[in-house]
Amino acid sequence: MLITVVENESNMSLITTPNSGNTYYFRSRIPTDLIEHFGGLTEFRVSLKCAIKSRAIRTSKILDNTVSKLYENIREGMKSLDIDDIKEIMRIEIRKQILFTHHIFEGTNRWSETGVEKSLESVKLKESNLKETLDSTLKTYQSEVDSKLEGILKSLNIVVEKDSINFKKLRNKFIDLYVLRYDWVKELLNESGKTDDDFRLNAQEKLKIILFPELTNPSGKDKKDAFARGTHLQPDDSNGLELHEKLQQSESILGSRILQNNNTGGIKISSHIKTYIERKKIEGKSLKEIGSDKVILEEFAEIVGDKEFSHITKKEVSAYIDIQTKLPPNRKKTPKYRDLSIQQLVEKNLPEKETQTPQNINKRITKLSVFSNWGVKQGLINSNPFLGMKFSVKRQSHSRKPFTIEELRKILHPETYFQYTIDFKHTFMPDRSTHQLPYYWIFLLGIFSGMRTNEMCQLRLSDIKKVEKIWFMFVEDSEETKVKTENAIRKVPVHPQLIDLGFMDYISKLRRNKKDRVFWELKEGRDGFATKVSRHFNERFLPAVGVWEKYIKVLYCTRHTFINKLFSERVDENVIKVLVGHEKGFTMKQYGGDPFTPEVLLEEIAKVNYSKINWKKLKI
Repeated sequence: MLITVVENESNMSLITTPNSGNTYYFRSRIPTDLIEHFGGLTEFRVSLKCAIKSRAIRTSKILDNTVSKLYENIREGMKSLDIDDIKEIMRIEIRKQILFTHHIFEGTNRWSETGVEKSLESVKLKESNLKETLDSTLKTYQSEVDSKLEGILKSLNIVVEKDSINFKKLRNKFIDLYVLRYDWVKELLNESGKTDDDFRLNAQEKLKIILFPELTNPSGKDKKDAFARGTHLQPDDSNGLELHEKLQQSESILGSRILQNNNTGGIKISSHIKTYIERKKIEGKSLKEIGSDKVILEEFAEIVGDKEFSHITKKEVSAYIDIQTKLPPNRKKTPKYRDLSIQQLVEKNLPEKETQTPQNINKRITKLSVFSNWGVKQGLINSNPFLGMKFSVKRQSHSRKPFTIEELRKILHPETYFQYTIDFKHTFMPDRSTHQLPYYWIFLLGIFSGMRTNEMCQLRLSDIKKVEKIWFMFVEDSEETKVKTENAIRKVPVHPQLIDLGFMDYISKLRRNKKDRVFWELKEGRDGFATKVSRHFNERFLPAVGVWEKYIKVLYCTRHTFINKLFSERVDENVIKVLVGHEKGFTMKQYGGDPFTPEVLLEEIAKVNYSKINWKKLKI
């Protein structure tokens, strides 16, 4: 649409469009720091219902003044980052990093010398990778930390000022903490006897900020109290109230909002839901998980009523389940149901095939049970009313299947493959298709490496490197990349067919262009980097060639196809586990170490081939 800008001052514009009948519009661009308060909206416009320019300009200036005051009022409700905020945020982050160290410790086979050694090697490698990143690409890493801090500060209604000295201090303390946590993991693995309180004091010393005054120079009885805090055995004495208040403050960034004397009477469950969601954000949970939790919890409050948390019993839970059995799945996303209230849907008496399955309802109860457990820990409710309330049903099986050779020929027919990858154009936005190269390479990488979709999509150029003159793709667990399990950390040879298709030439070009990631076009979302690619194949490409089948034949099946091919070529099962990141057998895990040389891995992966595919015509 052609828009004519008549007047333009700061964030305000007076505009007109060809189809507006000469009517002028007032347009205001929402300041970047306030976009979140408007649900992601970047601007809004209002018809002035006026065709006289001079009058429209006067009206626009009045509106601009009003809107500017509105923006300022919103900002006034936000606070600036101060030293107390930094302390509160760091207490929470230290607790998270201590949990991180225990997660690694508890995941280590401590009954085997090789198990401990392996974990120590893994920790040292991660520490080395982080320090290398800080040395070579510090600005990029700082930018990633900034993004995390921005989310935390916004959730706390604190103004994000990246150039402020306090923001920079907070960022640097986060980075210091990320480096420090690896020392803590090594202390635990080496059974040094250090406790969580020792780690807190260590953090306080390294960060040069007093965070845990109750732990500083404890004497006699205080030492016992400190030990009790570290083991969750809090003593009950005359100083209990003061200590409780300190613990409350260090427990949450929202400590300043906790009511005195823990008096929760009269506070509705909706208020506790907001607090719970804010803490999820602080803990760094994915946007997908937070969004799902919020919808389920708010719907629960809508069904049983916004009552006090302590008044929720199994009676309310049972009533909630009864209502859920009468509701359709994804009711707010389905056009024919989304405008109807819960009561209207219940009165419709939908047939069983249109209502939720017991499995779906069980998933909701699981989420609600986690929320209720949190409430028990916070002292908001005495026991979890959701325990034992799930349906007793068998888990539905949605086993994925490998692509058959006939299906691969359909997908990899050169004309078809190019149409949906390198030559793909959006129907309504032909000039905005930017993911053609990821579309082209991901499927091919999948059937020749067996890597999980997100493992491929998150690959960095630094993950592609030579080992004894053989190119490998390394799957790493780092600050920028995630793995499904510890076994998923591995290296996979680049298949000769991928090299013939030009994959290493593509990597070289990216390096010349100073890119950081192999598929730099893909942005990280709530499910990692794979969302765009998965949706393209599962919603467009595979259905178009008649291959797609819900849950069973999807893009992820490239992994199953690769594994199936390895088995059909009689590749040793232990080699397969190494290549695809599955848990090794007991003997190999305990005594095998890393028995397969790069040459062996390349020789075995090269056995994977797919007949009657015109690879030459697929090369770009």
